[in-house]
Amino acid sequence: MLSNVWTSCHASVCQLNFLNERGICIDSLTGFKVKNFLVTTQHAFCLEKAHKVQIVFVDADANTVTASMKIPYAEFIKELRIGVLDSNGHYAIFNIDLPDFASIPSLKLSEQRNFIVGSSVAALGFNFGYSNLAITSGIVSSVFANAEGVRFIQFDGQVSYGHSGSPLVDPMTMEVVGIVSRRNTPASKANTQLKGIISTNLSELKKVETLVRFGDIDPIQVLIANQNQLQLLANIIYKYSSTSVSQAVTLDGIISFFNEDASHLDFEEAPKEHKYFNG
Repeated sequence: MLSNVWTSCHASVCQLNFLNERGICIDSLTGFKVKNFLVTTQHAFCLEKAHKVQIVFVDADANTVTASMKIPYAEFIKELRIGVLDSNGHYAIFNIDLPDFASIPSLKLSEQRNFIVGSSVAALGFNFGYSNLAITSGIVSSVFANAEGVRFIQFDGQVSYGHSGSPLVDPMTMEVVGIVSRRNTPASKANTQLKGIISTNLSELKKVETLVRFGDIDPIQVLIANQNQLQLLANIIYKYSSTSVSQAVTLDGIISFFNEDASHLDFEEAPKEHKYFNG
């Protein structure tokens, strides 16, 4: 059954690598094509240090690139973005009606609203930000709504850094039933809080840097180095750990968008001239 999911869906799933000015990847997400649009998690809107975004689709061997493009991040956000469809931060949609992606097949979104606990699901994503696409399976463990009323499917498939934005697929219908978001888990929120505390500590330490010395040693610089090491450690632990209790937001907030003619909605069209970077 999972091999059928792979065969039916792999070609529509892409990796989004966000690169800084030096070309170093600072974050990685997964996305998937629906009609002429790219669907992923809304974290794609929030990468202030990104300079370019690289979108890569791969073949059935999980590695061979079938389509790839680098787009300036500012243009990705301003020209291809289709609004903020969910104010709680769970969806992102971009217009990728571009020649390079014309041959990429589309996934179908499910109209299903009730999910049977114990039923099988599968997610396709790029584990740990690696360049090879992978599939993981699990069962629906529960369905719940958060304080804002946004519904999630909890499933026991293992996901990791890079998986956010992955399509959660029903193996019986080959339709997408949810969008995986590891970054809404308690572990992710704790990581964000820890980095916030470290950032505050660094700001306070820099205010008194060089004011205290013990011989040739500035103890404040020692503390700053220690905080930087803690920050690096927190990033590594988050990036290379995985969770077996995962969440995917249901499609309640976006299904109507794709059931209607999107052309009447208020969004900025993609440039008519092809001005992005292949590869």
